[in-house]
Amino acid sequence: MDCRHASRSRTKPLVARLAGALLSLCLAPCVAGAVEFPVTGTISVNGNPGALPSGGHFGDSTYDAATGDLSAGKFTFPQATTTFHSDALNVDVTVNYQLSQTNSATGQVAMDGVAALSTVQMKLQIVSAFAAGVVPIPVGTCIFQPIDLELAGTGAAGGLDLSDDSFTIPQVGPNDCGGNGDEINSGIAGSNNSMQIQMAGDFTPPSANDTIFIDGFDASNR
Repeated sequence: MDCRHASRSRTKPLVARLAGALLSLCLAPCVAGAVEFPVTGTISVNGNPGALPSGGHFGDSTYDAATGDLSAGKFTFPQATTTFHSDALNVDVTVNYQLSQTNSATGQVAMDGVAALSTVQMKLQIVSAFAAGVVPIPVGTCIFQPIDLELAGTGAAGGLDLSDDSFTIPQVGPNDCGGNGDEINSGIAGSNNSMQIQMAGDFTPPSANDTIFIDGFDASNR
Protein backbone atom coordinates (compact mmCIF):
# COMPACT_ATOMS: atom_id res chain seq x y z
CA MET A 1 0.00 0.00 0.00
CA ASP A 2 1.23 3.48 -0.89
CA CYS A 3 1.83 5.20 2.49
CA ARG A 4 1.63 8.57 0.84
CA HIS A 5 -1.84 7.75 -0.49
CA ALA A 6 -2.98 6.54 2.96
CA SER A 7 -1.75 9.74 4.56
CA ARG A 8 -3.66 11.84 2.05
CA SER A 9 -6.80 9.75 2.63
CA ARG A 10 -6.66 10.32 6.39
CA THR A 11 -6.02 14.03 5.90
CA LYS A 12 -9.07 14.72 3.75
CA PRO A 13 -11.71 14.05 6.45
CA LEU A 14 -9.74 16.21 8.91
CA VAL A 15 -9.57 19.07 6.42
CA ALA A 16 -13.29 18.73 5.76
CA ARG A 17 -14.09 18.86 9.47
CA LEU A 18 -11.92 21.94 9.96
CA ALA A 19 -13.52 23.64 6.96
CA GLY A 20 -16.98 22.88 8.34
CA ALA A 21 -16.06 24.26 11.73
CA LEU A 22 -14.68 27.46 10.23
CA LEU A 23 -17.80 27.84 8.08
CA SER A 24 -20.05 27.50 11.11
CA LEU A 25 -18.05 30.17 12.92
CA CYS A 26 -18.41 32.52 9.97
CA LEU A 27 -22.16 31.97 9.86
CA ALA A 28 -22.65 32.48 13.63
CA PRO A 29 -23.70 35.96 14.84
CA CYS A 30 -20.74 38.11 15.80
CA VAL A 31 -20.60 39.04 19.48
CA ALA A 32 -17.77 41.24 20.75
CA GLY A 33 -15.77 40.14 23.75
CA ALA A 34 -16.68 41.42 27.20
CA VAL A 35 -15.73 45.06 27.63
CA GLU A 36 -16.12 48.00 29.99
CA PHE A 37 -18.40 50.48 28.20
CA PRO A 38 -17.45 54.09 29.12
CA VAL A 39 -20.28 55.98 30.83
CA THR A 40 -20.93 59.72 31.06
CA GLY A 41 -24.01 61.70 31.99
CA THR A 42 -25.71 63.83 34.59
CA ILE A 43 -27.49 63.29 37.88
CA SER A 44 -29.87 65.61 39.71
CA VAL A 45 -30.35 65.10 43.47
CA ASN A 46 -33.12 67.07 45.16
CA GLY A 47 -33.21 69.29 42.10
CA ASN A 48 -29.46 70.01 42.22
CA PRO A 49 -27.93 68.95 38.87
CA GLY A 50 -24.38 67.80 38.34
CA ALA A 51 -22.22 65.56 36.19
CA LEU A 52 -21.84 61.87 36.94
CA PRO A 53 -18.37 61.04 38.29
CA SER A 54 -15.82 61.09 35.50
CA GLY A 55 -14.38 57.70 34.55
CA GLY A 56 -17.55 55.62 34.99
CA HIS A 57 -18.06 52.29 33.17
CA PHE A 58 -20.61 49.53 32.61
CA GLY A 59 -19.25 45.98 32.37
CA ASP A 60 -17.81 43.51 31.96
CA SER A 61 -20.50 43.04 29.36
CA THR A 62 -21.14 42.13 25.72
CA TYR A 63 -23.61 43.41 23.15
CA ASP A 64 -25.07 41.03 20.55
CA ALA A 65 -26.14 43.06 17.51
CA ALA A 66 -28.04 40.07 16.10
CA THR A 67 -30.42 39.87 19.06
CA GLY A 68 -30.08 43.27 20.73
CA ASP A 69 -29.08 41.62 24.02
CA LEU A 70 -26.71 43.35 26.46
CA SER A 71 -25.29 40.79 28.87
CA ALA A 72 -25.18 41.30 32.64
CA GLY A 73 -22.93 44.03 33.94
CA LYS A 74 -22.52 46.68 36.63
CA PHE A 75 -22.03 50.43 36.70
CA THR A 76 -18.86 51.47 38.49
CA PHE A 77 -17.88 55.04 39.33
CA PRO A 78 -14.86 56.53 41.12
CA GLN A 79 -15.29 58.66 44.23
CA ALA A 80 -16.50 62.18 43.53
CA THR A 81 -17.35 65.44 45.32
CA THR A 82 -20.51 67.53 45.36
CA THR A 83 -21.95 70.41 47.40
CA PHE A 84 -25.52 70.92 48.60
CA HIS A 85 -27.31 73.26 50.98
CA SER A 86 -28.41 71.74 54.29
CA ASP A 87 -31.52 73.45 55.64
CA ALA A 88 -30.99 71.74 59.01
CA LEU A 89 -27.51 73.26 59.34
CA ASN A 90 -28.31 76.39 57.27
CA VAL A 91 -24.96 76.01 55.52
CA ASP A 92 -23.53 74.51 52.35
CA VAL A 93 -22.15 71.01 52.86
CA THR A 94 -19.45 69.49 50.67
CA VAL A 95 -19.42 65.69 50.55
CA ASN A 96 -17.10 63.09 49.08
CA TYR A 97 -19.24 60.18 47.92
CA GLN A 98 -19.10 56.79 46.23
CA LEU A 99 -21.87 55.69 43.85
CA SER A 100 -21.89 51.94 43.13
CA GLN A 101 -24.20 49.22 41.81
CA THR A 102 -25.12 46.35 44.15
CA ASN A 103 -26.72 43.99 41.60
CA SER A 104 -26.11 43.07 37.96
CA ALA A 105 -28.32 44.37 35.16
CA THR A 106 -28.99 43.21 31.62
CA GLY A 107 -30.26 45.22 28.66
CA GLN A 108 -32.18 44.97 25.43
CA VAL A 109 -32.25 47.06 22.26
CA ALA A 110 -35.35 46.47 20.11
CA MET A 111 -35.44 46.59 16.30
CA ASP A 112 -36.88 50.12 16.44
CA GLY A 113 -34.01 51.31 18.66
CA VAL A 114 -36.01 51.46 21.90
CA ALA A 115 -33.69 50.31 24.71
CA ALA A 116 -33.92 49.54 28.42
CA LEU A 117 -31.98 47.97 31.26
CA SER A 118 -33.39 45.71 33.93
CA THR A 119 -33.71 47.37 37.36
CA VAL A 120 -30.38 48.86 38.46
CA GLN A 121 -29.90 48.90 42.25
CA MET A 122 -27.43 51.51 43.45
CA LYS A 123 -26.08 52.63 46.77
CA LEU A 124 -24.70 56.03 47.67
CA GLN A 125 -22.05 56.11 50.39
CA ILE A 126 -20.99 59.39 51.97
CA VAL A 127 -17.26 59.04 52.62
CA SER A 128 -16.63 62.44 54.24
CA ALA A 129 -18.43 65.76 54.67
CA PHE A 130 -17.46 69.35 55.45
CA ALA A 131 -19.64 72.27 56.55
CA ALA A 132 -18.84 75.43 54.58
CA GLY A 133 -16.22 73.32 52.81
CA VAL A 134 -13.77 73.33 55.74
CA VAL A 135 -15.36 72.15 59.01
CA PRO A 136 -15.36 68.32 59.20
CA ILE A 137 -18.73 66.66 59.86
CA PRO A 138 -18.47 63.17 61.40
CA VAL A 139 -20.29 60.76 59.06
CA GLY A 140 -19.40 57.29 60.38
CA THR A 141 -21.34 54.73 58.34
CA CYS A 142 -23.50 56.73 55.93
CA ILE A 143 -25.08 54.67 53.15
CA PHE A 144 -28.27 55.42 51.21
CA GLN A 145 -29.78 52.27 49.67
CA PRO A 146 -31.48 50.74 47.81
CA ILE A 147 -31.72 53.30 45.03
CA ASP A 148 -33.69 51.62 42.23
CA LEU A 149 -33.17 52.99 38.72
CA GLU A 150 -35.39 52.15 35.73
CA LEU A 151 -33.22 53.28 32.84
CA ALA A 152 -34.74 53.41 29.34
CA GLY A 153 -34.08 55.24 26.09
CA THR A 154 -32.56 54.45 22.71
CA GLY A 155 -29.71 52.43 21.26
CA ALA A 156 -27.79 53.22 18.06
CA ALA A 157 -24.40 52.79 16.41
CA GLY A 158 -23.26 55.89 18.29
CA GLY A 159 -24.11 54.61 21.78
CA LEU A 160 -26.81 53.92 24.32
CA ASP A 161 -28.77 56.90 25.73
CA LEU A 162 -30.77 56.07 28.86
CA SER A 163 -32.55 58.03 31.58
CA ASP A 164 -34.70 57.74 34.67
CA ASP A 165 -36.64 60.96 35.18
CA SER A 166 -37.74 60.23 38.74
CA PHE A 167 -36.21 57.95 41.35
CA THR A 168 -36.14 57.91 45.14
CA ILE A 169 -33.16 58.08 47.49
CA PRO A 170 -34.34 56.61 50.83
CA GLN A 171 -33.55 58.27 54.12
CA VAL A 172 -30.95 57.06 56.59
CA GLY A 173 -31.77 56.84 60.29
CA PRO A 174 -31.23 59.89 62.52
CA ASN A 175 -28.43 58.09 64.35
CA ASP A 176 -26.67 57.11 61.12
CA CYS A 177 -23.92 59.16 59.53
CA GLY A 178 -22.23 59.87 62.84
CA GLY A 179 -25.51 61.04 64.36
CA ASN A 180 -25.98 63.56 61.55
CA GLY A 181 -28.57 61.54 59.62
CA ASP A 182 -31.28 64.20 59.70
CA GLU A 183 -28.91 66.93 58.52
CA ILE A 184 -27.59 64.84 55.62
CA ASN A 185 -31.09 63.56 54.74
CA SER A 186 -32.21 67.12 54.17
CA GLY A 187 -29.77 67.51 51.30
CA ILE A 188 -29.83 64.04 49.76
CA ALA A 189 -32.90 61.90 50.53
CA GLY A 190 -36.11 62.35 48.57
CA SER A 191 -37.76 61.73 45.20
CA ASN A 192 -36.85 64.86 43.24
CA ASN A 193 -34.05 63.06 41.44
CA SER A 194 -33.18 62.14 37.86
CA MET A 195 -30.32 60.59 35.89
CA GLN A 196 -29.24 60.67 32.26
CA ILE A 197 -26.62 58.20 31.03
CA GLN A 198 -24.69 57.94 27.78
CA MET A 199 -22.94 54.58 27.29
CA ALA A 200 -20.29 54.65 24.56
CA GLY A 201 -20.23 51.77 22.08
CA ASP A 202 -21.91 50.35 19.00
CA PHE A 203 -25.46 49.42 20.00
CA THR A 204 -26.89 49.09 16.49
CA PRO A 205 -30.42 47.66 16.78
CA PRO A 206 -30.98 44.14 15.46
CA SER A 207 -32.19 43.91 11.88
CA ALA A 208 -35.75 42.88 11.11
CA ASN A 209 -34.29 40.43 8.62
CA ASP A 210 -32.24 38.52 11.18
CA THR A 211 -33.30 34.92 11.69
CA ILE A 212 -35.35 34.49 14.87
CA PHE A 213 -35.29 31.17 16.67
CA ILE A 214 -38.18 30.02 18.85
CA ASP A 215 -37.76 26.90 20.97
CA GLY A 216 -34.83 25.85 18.80
CA PHE A 217 -36.67 26.18 15.46
CA ASP A 218 -36.17 28.69 12.68
CA ALA A 219 -39.28 30.86 12.89
CA SER A 220 -38.91 31.95 9.29
CA ASN A 221 -39.68 28.39 8.14
CA ARG A 222 -42.98 28.13 10.06
